[in-house]
Amino acid sequence: MNLLEVLLVTCLLSTCLGEDGGGRVWKTVPRRPYLKNDFESTPLQIQTDSRLGDTVYIEVYPVVDQYSIQISNIRESSTFIVLTAPGIQSDFIINHFNLTGPIHEWKISKDNKYSKFKISCDGIEKIYDFPSSDQDTWKRQVDEIKFMPFDTATSRYKDSNWTWQDLAQVRLPNRLSLYPIEFKTNDASSARQYTHITLYTADFKAETKVDIQWDNDDYQFWIDQCNRCDGGQSYAQTRFTNVPGDIEQTWKLELSPSQLDIHCNGVKVYSYVYNNPQYSNSACIGCTAQMNMQFEYFEFNEANDKAAVEYLTPPQCTGLPESWAGVKMEPELPLPYNTRVSVSCADGYNKTSGDSEVVCLGEENFGFNSQPVCRKDCSDDKKDDDKDDDKDHDKDDDKDKDDDKDKDDDDDDKQDHGKDGGGSKMLYLGIGLGAGFVVGSLIGLVLYLVKAKCSRSAGRSNAGASYVVKNNKANVYS
Repeated sequence: MNLLEVLLVTCLLSTCLGEDGGGRVWKTVPRRPYLKNDFESTPLQIQTDSRLGDTVYIEVYPVVDQYSIQISNIRESSTFIVLTAPGIQSDFIINHFNLTGPIHEWKISKDNKYSKFKISCDGIEKIYDFPSSDQDTWKRQVDEIKFMPFDTATSRYKDSNWTWQDLAQVRLPNRLSLYPIEFKTNDASSARQYTHITLYTADFKAETKVDIQWDNDDYQFWIDQCNRCDGGQSYAQTRFTNVPGDIEQTWKLELSPSQLDIHCNGVKVYSYVYNNPQYSNSACIGCTAQMNMQFEYFEFNEANDKAAVEYLTPPQCTGLPESWAGVKMEPELPLPYNTRVSVSCADGYNKTSGDSEVVCLGEENFGFNSQPVCRKDCSDDKKDDDKDDDKDHDKDDDKDKDDDKDKDDDDDDKQDHGKDGGGSKMLYLGIGLGAGFVVGSLIGLVLYLVKAKCSRSAGRSNAGASYVVKNNKANVYS
């Protein structure tokens, strides 16, 4: 194979396939399309998965204005339906849906003639009358709909051909304290560009927004609730001055306990210090608490982000922590980030405590509530020790036979050499006692080493916290 062929193979195995090492892959930023649907001739059909989230959020676009339909609390027996239009909000509560299991199919339609909404779940239908004072709003003709980023539960929808399509999940898993967010922009125009990223905790109940915007070479930066916590600078004053002028740019947001570092094409363009004791006003205290949250997801905001084109996925799980002796996983490694994995123990080990499932957090990091512990089964060692004892006893029997033979020989010698018999008898007795002491000591040493081996194995099984990420709770992955 010549040099050109070697380079080609290397390219195919790594860069040309978009991989960045450790299973990290460049992917297109997910966007959710607008769907043609009038809610009348064709009802909207969707499938929800409560393991993803508990909210359906759909914006409906009539010719004149827009309103939204929200289905909340899908995990519970009481599911809330919220219909919202500019200046109008109507809340309904459904109590009769039997929402057992995570997967449900919904149909949503409306009847303008009779001023009614129809919403069904798993074949059970509920009809809602349009509020009498707002009927003109709800009767407007629908042109298209859009699943909003707040929609965390919808997994699939039926298109115009009545074919199920997967809905793009726009909230992307990435533990920011472990791996930086990396993305690419392609600024081929001179118009104002935005990158708007929202960071989420695992339960999606807390969030932080990070904005980068630029107009030609004028770059500005902003963090939600933190724009006056870095020397008192406002949004308009926080600027980058050393951004590389390339059309295609690769950005990296790297979070530490005290600051957020921003890189562009390998150049650090800004360090936003949010945990500086110098700035101790109330706004900064709130900013510090916000930025110290455990961010597990991020999202490119579809309404404001027009520049991001690709993002880098977090790495795969490629191995177990060294302290997890005897732990076995199904499916086997390597595994994609955020995969839920079943845990058991390998042959020769017994599971003594810990979760039966963990979540892959990349490389040798896993999320869990209680660390899985597998201890070595010492009963196998005991069987081996018993076999060794039997061998030792056999050796002792053989030695006793030899001693008896030696005794007979001593008697013969005594008869032949009477005057030297007393001294020889004492000599042989001393040798026999010494040999017995050595054999007994060896057996005791073997038993001690076996016990120490089991103790060390148990100790290793309980020492795993240092190999697993800080704040490794995984109760939010449900």
